[in-house]
Amino acid sequence: MYIADLHVDTVYYALSGGLRSIPHSHLDFLRMKEAGYALQTVAAFVDLGRTASPMKKCLELISCIHRELEANTDLVLPVYEGGDIAKNLALGKMSVLISVEEGDVIEGDISRISELYGSGVRMMTLTWNHRNHLAAPAFDADADVAVAFDDETGGLTELGRDFIAELEEKRIILDVSHLSDRGFFELAEASHRPFIASHSNARAVHNVPRNLTDDMIRTIARKGGIIGLNYYSDFIGGEGGFAQLARHASHIARIGGSEVLALGSDFDGIPNNPLIPDCKSVPCFTDHLERAGFSFDEIDGIMGKNAISFLSENL
Repeated sequence: MYIADLHVDTVYYALSGGLRSIPHSHLDFLRMKEAGYALQTVAAFVDLGRTASPMKKCLELISCIHRELEANTDLVLPVYEGGDIAKNLALGKMSVLISVEEGDVIEGDISRISELYGSGVRMMTLTWNHRNHLAAPAFDADADVAVAFDDETGGLTELGRDFIAELEEKRIILDVSHLSDRGFFELAEASHRPFIASHSNARAVHNVPRNLTDDMIRTIARKGGIIGLNYYSDFIGGEGGFAQLARHASHIARIGGSEVLALGSDFDGIPNNPLIPDCKSVPCFTDHLERAGFSFDEIDGIMGKNAISFLSENL
């Protein structure tokens, strides 16, 4: 049974130490291999509130990911096309897909998407926690509030619609995690290809704005997308561990089907969670999913097969 994870922020550790072995992080290549990972999406995350040059910072992070991939070809290879994951598995190697968390690293210039694609980016969110040229976030860090659905500025901008069209043209996966409710449904209406929520849980299980409503879950399923379960205790609720995360999985499966479920840990972008301490703990989730009533095939899908199939078909 392979593990595939749709979102981590671990690249920041690579700036100072490298991704092969980082004992103080949630994840590194050696622990991934030991745990049975097949694929990891690594995000170049840029906080618009902390950099004057978002595109420059983004490209710096992407270059760092490439350096780490080149230095660790004995363990891991990149993913640029749908067939790459199977090729890498056949070689006994794990796969890394590069994403960008914060669509407005393009700084309002749609033409910069071509540069990101050329640098290997194959997945992007529209927002993080700041309003930008493209859309509003689910939670606006600048105002310290959730964005109301009826907020007239709470959805997509015209540039955001152009952004969606350009990503779909290049077959860069649209990621709706962090997007406002209104922006989500406007994106669903404007998009023509499947999209994902790479690291989001179920709002009906734990009511925070970053989690997905039942209508969102149905929409992602109807569009052929997937949802990566987030390990952040504040998004899980309850005791914050795998047992409670399995409740999110059960709810999402009831609403959208088990084939919509995947993993999206948000490792190294979230505080330490003693109940889910690092990537070596992830195989334990299978026991909780089994107790929640999922079959072996369904668990196989949630742990990795659903994400691998989706990416293989949609890149």
